[in-house]
Amino acid sequence: MSSTALEKLAQLKEKYEADCVALKSEAISDIAKRLSEAKALVVDLENQYYDLTGKTVKGEKGKRIRLTPEQKDELIAKVEQVIKSAKKPISMSDIIKQAGASASAVREAVSKAKDVKKTGEKAGTLYSTK
Repeated sequence: MSSTALEKLAQLKEKYEADCVALKSEAISDIAKRLSEAKALVVDLENQYYDLTGKTVKGEKGKRIRLTPEQKDELIAKVEQVIKSAKKPISMSDIIKQAGASASAVREAVSKAKDVKKTGEKAGTLYSTK
């Protein structure tokens, strides 16, 4: 009898372990599926955030957009117009806001613009027409 009971116990133990392995495997695949769906949702939300703000969720700006020669010429003309339309000397930050382009692109455009007079240094620099 004891051998029969031991055999039954061994069979039950094997069945229990097999069931545990099967349930664990099922749980892992379920979690992996949910994790994949969550990652897809996060990527979608990050893309929406970038589309609205132009920055990544971490606060980084997107890739630098290089201007074509035609776009550079248009920006130079726009910067010249902004400076000419100002009634008094204008700061770089105001030029950037009104031109609607990146600071580095506007800085380059100001340096290439004709008839622009620069007064002051560093943060106090003001630009006007000659």
